[in-house]
Amino acid sequence: MTRYELLLFLHVAAAIIWLGAAMVVQFFAFRAERAGDAVEIHRVASDAEWLAMRLFVPASLAVLVFGLALVFDGPWAFDQLWIVLGLVGYAFSFFVGILFLSPESGRIAKLVAAHGPEHEAVAGRIRRILAVSRIELAILFIVVLDMTLKPTADAVGFHLLAAAILVFGAAFALWSYRGGRRPGEALA
Repeated sequence: MTRYELLLFLHVAAAIIWLGAAMVVQFFAFRAERAGDAVEIHRVASDAEWLAMRLFVPASLAVLVFGLALVFDGPWAFDQLWIVLGLVGYAFSFFVGILFLSPESGRIAKLVAAHGPEHEAVAGRIRRILAVSRIELAILFIVVLDMTLKPTADAVGFHLLAAAILVFGAAFALWSYRGGRRPGEALA
């Protein structure tokens, strides 16, 4: 095994852990939302917050470090489109986490302490944080698509599939944020 192969394995393994954990959180959140169980939805949100510093952040940092090492060790350059897109996707996820997900988790915890997990303000903030994290998950899938296909600017299939992933992710995030209602449909 070469050093490059080891770095590639570690990069892919860290990405699997990061993306897989994010998918599991979303499945549990979706199940709790469908059941209409505010306490369970809060539990999932709390678990996601707990996982952030113990799994998401370390795995995402490992993805970045091993990815950069692959560029330096391999035949790649930072001016290649797929590397630029991967770094942009990573930066998006990093800044969403630092600037929104982490502070919003703290605000939710304070609201829960003051009003309990079933309060409407708590539910609204959890719906919002889940919607944003679902869009972030769509971006992460696009980054995996990018890293897998290594597209150039003229890769129409890549761009169409990436756009479809983003549109589907945003539509699902909006739909779930609205509580599974169609636009204009009243609250039950």
